[in-house]
Amino acid sequence: MAQFQRMNPQEELDRLKSWSISEVCKYLATKVRKHRLDAKVSQVEFAKQAGIPLRTYKRFESHGRANLETFVEVLRAIDRTHYLLLLFPVKGRTVVGPTLEDKLRTARLRAHAKA
Repeated sequence: MAQFQRMNPQEELDRLKSWSISEVCKYLATKVRKHRLDAKVSQVEFAKQAGIPLRTYKRFESHGRANLETFVEVLRAIDRTHYLLLLFPVKGRTVVGPTLEDKLRTARLRAHAKA
């Protein structure tokens, strides 16, 4: 988990492109775990919120293993399903709010300004 916390957004994007499927899954699970811990929610409570068995959630969090349905339930539990829209943007439709690229650019500028 510490290795992911030391990366800036551009490094994360670069690594996501080259990692194996297993590494990407572990990365996503690590991000969800951090979100859960920051919210001070136990694994038991989180699994209940997500509507999935505790054993299934523990397997996801510790190994990154889950089926797509489980992952969507986890996204719902952390209120992140709206980001799925970014996966398949509709051409010609205006995006409400900043794009992922805009957010990354802003994060890089902030990091550069602090340095």
